[in-house]
Amino acid sequence: MIIVTGGAGFIGSNLINALIEKKQEVFLCDYPELVKKNYFNKYDQIKRIIPPDNLFEFISVNDVKLIYHLGAISATTHKYPNKQWIENVLFSTKLWKICSKNNIRLIYASSAATYGNGDLGFEDNEDINFLKNLKAMNVYGWTKNEVDIRNIFLKKTFGFCPSQWVALKFFNVYGINEFHKKNMISIVLKTFLQIKENKETFLFKSYKKKYLDGEQERDFVYVKDCINALVWFLDNKKISGVFNIGTGKANTFNDLVNAVYKSLNKNINVRYIEMPEKLKSQYQYHTQANLSKLRKLGYAKKFYSLEEGVNDYINILKTHDIFS
Repeated sequence: MIIVTGGAGFIGSNLINALIEKKQEVFLCDYPELVKKNYFNKYDQIKRIIPPDNLFEFISVNDVKLIYHLGAISATTHKYPNKQWIENVLFSTKLWKICSKNNIRLIYASSAATYGNGDLGFEDNEDINFLKNLKAMNVYGWTKNEVDIRNIFLKKTFGFCPSQWVALKFFNVYGINEFHKKNMISIVLKTFLQIKENKETFLFKSYKKKYLDGEQERDFVYVKDCINALVWFLDNKKISGVFNIGTGKANTFNDLVNAVYKSLNKNINVRYIEMPEKLKSQYQYHTQANLSKLRKLGYAKKFYSLEEGVNDYINILKTHDIFS
């Protein structure tokens, strides 16, 4: 029995599709009103939808083997930080403790947002002092780092941890099943929709001399690669730790947008706009995953290049009636 929290969401729904393909018994934990049936290839094979408020009671009376904890308030501009603290930190810490007591494997989503401006690098380091020195640039990233610190403290100080525990620091993920994210959808999808509506593509101007407009860099990772990694840890239950999930290569936003236009055989139409003041202090100009730790432990799958991932995603968008 596997539970996926945040199962109605972007990565969660893609993961459930993959797990069902592997003939796993999957339970979706999320708010029922958020579930979009068209996100799932075999919706009727989901065993049950568990509201988050009922999760801990469900765990107490069922033989759960593994929990993928992907649920969180992920909006970087969320207006209620106290709610973000409760949902992201307190809920996650309670889940760690219950999994530890009940011998349940736990694989959960951390984030590259924990690295802040990148001054300390992008090393998936499990040292408590290193984690405490990270300075996230928004509340979301800070809550994710707090979860990592608390969990690793419990493990290293008291030996209190699940039989398998994995924290995955996802970088900038794009791909199918992100329509519900509204203003938080990926630049790939935003650009695709702008092209469909014959509109300009908007990118933020740069406010650092080192970067020209549109030349800000991110490690853009295709959701299919994230799912491959999540499933790999299912099959490798003896491996625990904190791991980066990105391509290992930084690409510019210009590169990303150009790849979308190329996939659609369209001429580039980009305008650089002012960044909202509230975002300027939270903006990451460069991210790039170090994958050496993951590779050393045997993860050999090739990641999609930016062009490959964008082209695959655009082909899905063009050929499926998935706008909802």
